[in-house]
Amino acid sequence: MELYSGILYYPIGWIYLWIRYRNKEKIKSILAEKYEDSYHNAGAQLVLSTFGKLLFALLLLMLLTVIGRAIYEVFT
Repeated sequence: MELYSGILYYPIGWIYLWIRYRNKEKIKSILAEKYEDSYHNAGAQLVLSTFGKLLFALLLLMLLTVIGRAIYEVFT
């Protein structure tokens, strides 16, 4: 399982940092400061935070649907 995450997270972290900062020195400092000198950590944080935000939005949408349906049933 770690092999798959390494294959997935490393390139995502590398691409993310290069698109966002576009400066070799800036990338090195951010990588050392925030991600413990690891593109794997940068990619993992990006993927997992995105997944968490999507999950939260989905749960919020489901909750609003249930509440809206309950209100609709009360008034009809």
